[in-house]
Amino acid sequence: MKLLKKLGIKIGHYSDFENLTGATVFIPDNGADIGIDIRGSDTGTINTPAFDVKGADKLAKAVVLCGGSTRGLECAIGVMDKLDTPSVCGACIYDRKVGKDERPKIKDGYKMVENASYDNLAQGNVGVGVGATTGKWKKKYRMKGGFGFSIKEVKENAYIGAFVVTNPAGNVIKTNNDTFYYEKGGYDINDFYNTKLARQTNTTLAVIVTNIEMQKDELIKVSEMAHDGMARSIFPVHTNYDGDIVFSISPHSKNRVKLKMDDFKLVNFIGIYAQNLLSEAIKNSVVNADSIEDFPSFKEKYIK
Repeated sequence: MKLLKKLGIKIGHYSDFENLTGATVFIPDNGADIGIDIRGSDTGTINTPAFDVKGADKLAKAVVLCGGSTRGLECAIGVMDKLDTPSVCGACIYDRKVGKDERPKIKDGYKMVENASYDNLAQGNVGVGVGATTGKWKKKYRMKGGFGFSIKEVKENAYIGAFVVTNPAGNVIKTNNDTFYYEKGGYDINDFYNTKLARQTNTTLAVIVTNIEMQKDELIKVSEMAHDGMARSIFPVHTNYDGDIVFSISPHSKNRVKLKMDDFKLVNFIGIYAQNLLSEAIKNSVVNADSIEDFPSFKEKYIK
């Protein structure tokens, strides 16, 4: 069976290669329990309060990640219209300093829903990842970001997947030693404090998906823990220049499973896996990307 079908989600992309922006929608089978954790300070979101602890909305019918800054979230209205539901939430990355300053629109939300399927497993320059970039604090650190994922069967018929658009102010690094993707000789932390980095050019967004039965409060904790995977793989992260968010969902699909594990252990089990999978997804998002403008790809910079 297809991995996305096992997770209980369809993915749809809108990719604008001319203007270097795009969007991605995650459509869970029969809706999904959802938990959201926001760590970055420069966020752009739609409808997220409806799904917080005090929110009245119980099941998310779609999660939208888009480029084009906050105005790009217009495409989420198109998703709502096409799915005929207001139970849609999402967030944006800031990619308007590349390309032609365009953004996804309502009609593009329709297109994403129409092309959503269990087969959309492209990585790199696709969907919300088309205009994603990294290392913007100094020109020599710049590298193309993108969309990536990592999926694992963690118990029999139980799956967890991490999906990410990597577009931070900081650099993507190797998990354990801060050297992956850096120029030889490492980096100077003073470069960040001396930077002329512009606001609204960044943000990394992730969606954790599991077919394991979980509730909203548990999924909020999973999102919180998953941010550690982002912190292992991006430096610096969660800055005032970034709007980093993790959404975690448990779709109500026919493949949903209940693990024989108490709730306390279950959250730790899934949260720790989510950290590792998100770190791997971030790596995949950049190694599969292609160069744009003055942002060379990992393949161009490091694979000769």
